[in-house]
Amino acid sequence: MLRSLLVAVLGSGLLLAQAQSEIARLQAEAQRVLAGGDASAALAKYQELAKLVPNSAPYHDQIGFILAATNRTEDAVPYFQRAVELDPKFAQAYYHLGVALWLLKNVNPAVQAMQRAVELAPGNGDYCLRLGIAYNETGHHEEAEAQLRMAVEALPKNPECWRNLGVAYQEQQKFTEARDAYKAALDLDPRNTDLRNSYGYMLVNAREPDAGIAQFRRILEQDPGNVMAQVNIGFTYIEKGEIENAVQQLSRLTQTHPDLPVAFYDLGLAYKQKDDLKNAQINLERAIQLDPQLTEAHYTLGITYWQAGEFERTIEHMKTAVEQRPDYAQAWYILGTALKQKGDLEPALEALNKAIALDDNNPGAYNTLASILRQKGDVAGAKTAFEKAAEIKRVAEQRQADMLKRGPAHDLR
Repeated sequence: MLRSLLVAVLGSGLLLAQAQSEIARLQAEAQRVLAGGDASAALAKYQELAKLVPNSAPYHDQIGFILAATNRTEDAVPYFQRAVELDPKFAQAYYHLGVALWLLKNVNPAVQAMQRAVELAPGNGDYCLRLGIAYNETGHHEEAEAQLRMAVEALPKNPECWRNLGVAYQEQQKFTEARDAYKAALDLDPRNTDLRNSYGYMLVNAREPDAGIAQFRRILEQDPGNVMAQVNIGFTYIEKGEIENAVQQLSRLTQTHPDLPVAFYDLGLAYKQKDDLKNAQINLERAIQLDPQLTEAHYTLGITYWQAGEFERTIEHMKTAVEQRPDYAQAWYILGTALKQKGDLEPALEALNKAIALDDNNPGAYNTLASILRQKGDVAGAKTAFEKAAEIKRVAEQRQADMLKRGPAHDLR
């Protein structure tokens, strides 16, 4: 009896040793063929390993990774999902799952998986970078900033971390911070003309237009046909108030690139600055023909029609602007004002209330609202709205006076 028991124990130990030896052999072989670039052979080896060790999260993750790397992303997802089921604290598998889902445009689950990866490995710069990019692309720029600041701390020599941090700052209109982030990225990747364009554009927005033009001209020395650098020079002339230079620059560009919506938009803006409403409208209409989703073109065109007293056309373009960008407070305000001019008081009230809900520091919206309320006989409501407008204006004037007292060394933004 004892002899039989010993034989059974020794036999099971031998089988275990043989299995472990086979796993080690397969793993070494899988790593060898993968390092040699033979993804198909590596995939087969890891699939064998997953059969031998079905509860191994790393093997499932590796299979998913190879599938995703060979453009079989949809096939990869179940393996990543199985990996995180087997090991709920496996940060790498959550990261791979998030990236795969993102590539498949399954946005919300992708972000959730990336968030979990960062929670499990908060110091991992790659995870923070990818989550920050996802936040930027879904319009959550404040959250993106937080992740990307951690990314640059972990990966200070990675230009993509700095570039995406610049995007997060830019979208929040933190132009000085965006300028510095793009400069850091450019220092790491000085031949990147897209980065130099972004850096130059932020210099202009940070009130350094001549420095911005210098960057755009450096791009043109390297790449004479760079269209965005040429557009940005025209934009900078507008910002500097050199409208004739802007018109000349952008007119040449629209002639050589007749399908470039941003050039027509900027040229329309330059003509608007000259109070040449006809040419402004022609160029803004062309921009919209080329890119109907160019929200700023709809807004600016609507303003030119407002200036020309064509309120129906103003309403048309402001409605498009707020449909495309529901949080566009200024467009809601102009829409409400144009509707009031037409006598459509109820839709005007609705638009103005939306404008105020999005931006309660616009005295014009309160004044227009008050005027409508007074027309409708709501004396108390009109009084409250007029008082609010006056208070906002008083606070703004006081702030400006305080800034001026401190002198030109202080930032007046």
